[in-house]
Amino acid sequence: MDTDPTVNLLLVDDEPSNLVALEATLESLGQNLVKATSGPEALRQLLDQDFAVILLDVQMPGLTGIELAELIRERERSRHIPIIFLTGTVRGSEMMFKGYSAGAVDYLMKPIEPAVLTAKVSVFIELAQMRKKLECELLERTRAAAEIEKLNRALEERNQDLVTANTDLETFSYSVSHDLNAPLRHISGYVDVLSETARQKLDESEAKRLDQIKKATRKMGALIEDLLSFSRIGRAHMARDEVNMDEIVSEVIADMAPDLAGRKIEWNIQTLPHVLGDRSLLRQVWVNLISNAAKYSRKSDPSRIEITVSNQDGENVFQVKDNGVGFDMKYVDRLFGVFSRLHSEADFEGTGVGLANVKRIVQRHGGRTWATSTPGQGAAFFFSLPSQSQPESSTRASRP
Repeated sequence: MDTDPTVNLLLVDDEPSNLVALEATLESLGQNLVKATSGPEALRQLLDQDFAVILLDVQMPGLTGIELAELIRERERSRHIPIIFLTGTVRGSEMMFKGYSAGAVDYLMKPIEPAVLTAKVSVFIELAQMRKKLECELLERTRAAAEIEKLNRALEERNQDLVTANTDLETFSYSVSHDLNAPLRHISGYVDVLSETARQKLDESEAKRLDQIKKATRKMGALIEDLLSFSRIGRAHMARDEVNMDEIVSEVIADMAPDLAGRKIEWNIQTLPHVLGDRSLLRQVWVNLISNAAKYSRKSDPSRIEITVSNQDGENVFQVKDNGVGFDMKYVDRLFGVFSRLHSEADFEGTGVGLANVKRIVQRHGGRTWATSTPGQGAAFFFSLPSQSQPESSTRASRP
């Protein structure tokens, strides 16, 4: 628990016996009592210390109490110190006028009543202690603000370094991917020519190796194209328009229909809200999530894909859920990484860039991505976007 700070009290009287009496009366207050037997001595004390209150004898030889008070008021550092005049003479109107004009806050007649003096001085002690606490708090806040400003500058510099490094990395990725395309096209072209002109001269083993080369070049081409796509997402200008998510989902499912022909898929799709963002980029999010759900549930009969939305803490939280193979949650941190795959390519095709694109697009829109799953029981992928309106709770009719 914080204790009240000790303050200084200045006692000024040319009679030592009066100072002793004042000290005896005020020592119970537990403050630092500073004594002076003349005006010049009191001024010297004021040069070195601050005081909560000054008890000042009016009648002193040389520099009187009123004259001393006038000098105290002339100094910026001491002009606001309250002064209580102590006088042994009858208070006349002229004396009181001079005293109050010089800055006195009160007059007390000698002999001083201890209880009255203690009560009056205690008020000024409390005021001084409150002022000291406020000054300390202000100083601490100033220091904290300076430290925060320092940390903010360091964070800003660090952020700028990261932005620069990220830009350089994106430029490098784009350049490398772009430059790799040309020699890869040559390799692919020569392999196609060789396949047409020399296949009849090759034995079964050699033909198989040629097919493996063609397959590898196609895979490398897909990887390069996905890397270019990932790089473009970070570099592309992002629009801020009202986007009808319901409409996008319908388009994506319609575009996928030829690839899904012959499959039995049960769709359960809620009416989705409008959001603010880039329609083209958000369409990529839905393409990746819905195609993933279709791909990883193709061994289920029927496949079930749910697309729902909920409003949580000012965000629209979208969910794409399937009843497919799922994944082990211990690998969930790898899920949205570039070229990260949790399933064998022999079972499920892909390059492992789709979910990385989803994460990057959603982050650029101010949202989050995450997923939950149990192996063999499907997976649920979530992404959030700032809410523009409350989503409707109705559900569309199931699609064939």
